[in-house]
Amino acid sequence: MTDEELDAAIAERFKAYEAGIHLPDEFKGRFVRSLRRKRTLRRIWQIGLICITAIACAVIANFARPAAAPNDVEPALIASSASANETSEVSCWMLLGYLRECFSRSRSARRKDDE
Repeated sequence: MTDEELDAAIAERFKAYEAGIHLPDEFKGRFVRSLRRKRTLRRIWQIGLICITAIACAVIANFARPAAAPNDVEPALIASSASANETSEVSCWMLLGYLRECFSRSRSARRKDDE
């Protein structure tokens, strides 16, 4: 038996074996579900990582800014005038509160606000 005859015989056996092999009918559905699940878990992980990074940056920025000078005004229940040290900066804690409010409101409440 020559090499060409041996190759032809092996090729015929592989073709006969391959003709009898098929994937199960439910394979396509399981495969698509597993891909969707992996994609969803990856997105959740990425969003969580972004949120943790944003919170960490906000906390670090809040601790890194200089402390405000104390006011020389006596404390009162009702402020009669604006203090001299009033700033228009956006606090990192305010940013975190805004993000918390965005995520805690229901979708129907958001739709009502948009209308």
